[in-house]
Amino acid sequence: MKVKKILIVEDQMLARKYLCSCIEKSTECEVASALTRADAALQRCGEGHIDLVVMDICTENDSDGLDAAEAIKKYYPRIKIVMVTSMLEGRFLDRARKIGADSFWYKDSPSGDLISVIEGTLAGKNFWPDKVPAVQLGKALSCDLSDQEMETLRMLCEGKTNAEIAAKLHVAESSVRTYINRMLEKTGYTNRNRLMVAAVSKRLVVPSSQLNV
Repeated sequence: MKVKKILIVEDQMLARKYLCSCIEKSTECEVASALTRADAALQRCGEGHIDLVVMDICTENDSDGLDAAEAIKKYYPRIKIVMVTSMLEGRFLDRARKIGADSFWYKDSPSGDLISVIEGTLAGKNFWPDKVPAVQLGKALSCDLSDQEMETLRMLCEGKTNAEIAAKLHVAESSVRTYINRMLEKTGYTNRNRLMVAAVSKRLVVPSSQLNV
């Protein structure tokens, strides 16, 4: 049996070592290279045989793993890509599907799951979470927020005003205030600033400066 070559793209040293150790447990795969920047992955794929890339979404110097994965799929469509992240931002999952990634894995999942995902992806299968894991926000779970409320929260965290949010959502400013008040009521936070800090610190929202959509 031919051993499959895996490229790991992960900027955090401990996480990179963890991913490498997971691959080493497989009898079907071996680590070909480990990079810290997503924007170096395309060149590495062109330098030597790579069967699958384990691609972190947010890497060193704000290098975007989703952009890199899209480029790899364009130039080397045979290469399988498993996107990995610890961020619970729902737009990551949506965009990974759109760019043609083969599978998606959250870092908090058991390591054995990653081996199964990698080996299964190499065999032509696809692995996608049914939904983004729920995050505790005060008294509520993130899944308790409506789509309009979540989009409002994202834009609040990006520094947009009520008027700007209203224009983006094509609603009245009064509707935006209602969305905010409902979120505060559900979560129990006393003001929008506390809600925003919680959303960012719990990795539920990643500001657009760190996300290309």
